[in-house]
Amino acid sequence: MDEYQGQIVALPCCLSWIRRNFGRIGSARLQDLWNSPEAQNIRRLLSSGRQNEVCQPNCPYFISGDYGEGKLRIIDGPSEFVANQELNLQEIRERRTILRSQPMLLKVVPTLRCNLRCTMCFQKHTKSADITQGCWKEIEQLLPYAREIIFQGGEVTIHQHLSDFLESELLHNLPQLRISLITNGTMLDIALLQKLSRVKINSIIVSLNAATKETYAHITGKDIFDSVLQNLYKLIELSSKHPLGSFEIFLSFVVMRSNYRELPVFLRLAHQLGLEVKLLEVIGNRNGEDIFVRSDRHLELQKVLEEAASITCGETRVQVERIHDILRVNQIAF
Repeated sequence: MDEYQGQIVALPCCLSWIRRNFGRIGSARLQDLWNSPEAQNIRRLLSSGRQNEVCQPNCPYFISGDYGEGKLRIIDGPSEFVANQELNLQEIRERRTILRSQPMLLKVVPTLRCNLRCTMCFQKHTKSADITQGCWKEIEQLLPYAREIIFQGGEVTIHQHLSDFLESELLHNLPQLRISLITNGTMLDIALLQKLSRVKINSIIVSLNAATKETYAHITGKDIFDSVLQNLYKLIELSSKHPLGSFEIFLSFVVMRSNYRELPVFLRLAHQLGLEVKLLEVIGNRNGEDIFVRSDRHLELQKVLEEAASITCGETRVQVERIHDILRVNQIAF
């Protein structure tokens, strides 16, 4: 799920990388959206080698070549979970467009409401977009087949249903299932951390988007940078002591006009905390935040990215180079 023009829609992949969707959440049952006419068309295009009509050319998954059909493997787990994977592999081999197998990864947007108003955010923070109780029930029916469920928003931690979900008996009875959160990290109180300590976690991504108090306050409208850092320390401690196993914590940074100069400092901060990073390009150009279309800033941004690349390695450097590629494309366009 993701937000598109004020509505939550079902997608086969992240909104940043996909050109099509399965339909609006609430317009039909989730099972019907899973096999909607548009879902079938997307599968038809993929199976006939026309992926360029579905995927954005700068999609990191598409570019990497690491996610092809030959990479698919069966993950061990309960019999119902394994049988669904086997059925899915068979349906892929047969190029089925209507699937009897169920999705194994769920990304859920319970709400678009948020306690921050970030300068670049394209979402419409409306309560009317909250998913219904009926939709939650449909999500629960898919959990026995899922390896991971990712919650994002809005700000997902303000939604009561997430708190209730973390305490649900169903979640605790599915040994293969992991949860992940994408959060701004502002509301990780003791009660929520205690609930998180009782479930299996795959990863938590904290959207920080700054390396200093001043830039954070400018972007979010709130002077709470130090508070978010304290919450990060609590998450790091939770991961190290989690009774069901440690989990990954990522710091997220959207490269944009308001913060691009801080990228090297941000990378050093993440390294100091021992955390991995997620580097993202800005979606849209709200408040003129799309630095990539600013030809007068291209040279400075290039120097920043070169500095960032010089102090990183591994996956972080790959992400820096991907941002650099986006800049190169825009330089050619100008």
